[in-house]
Amino acid sequence: MLPIEPESFDAMKARFALAVAEPVDTNEVREGLRPPPSRDRRHVFDFEDGMRLVVSVDRVIDKEFLHVSASGDERYAKSIKDEGFEGLVEDVMLRICGLLGRQPGNNVKAFMTKSVLHIVFEDA
Repeated sequence: MLPIEPESFDAMKARFALAVAEPVDTNEVREGLRPPPSRDRRHVFDFEDGMRLVVSVDRVIDKEFLHVSASGDERYAKSIKDEGFEGLVEDVMLRICGLLGRQPGNNVKAFMTKSVLHIVFEDA
């Protein structure tokens, strides 16, 4: 895991295009030919409140989609404790809209794996 390096929202917004500029071939990641986005600083966005987003355009076979995974430290966990899954999804959606400068798409799927929220935008 990369060290936590919080930065301003403006700094993250300025480099957001780098995170989505080149699709990540998931087969290359799985085969160890390329590091996963979570190990590439271009894709990692650490917020002052403890939230970490990992943003990439993933390619699976011949389909590409925007993939955002969200996790956080103890501070962030405390701040959303009473919000539940829906509150977490809403918070991440607002941050992504702000970073992207628009709504990323309407065909959205959200799911949890362990303690990480994944949001996939199929029509970004």
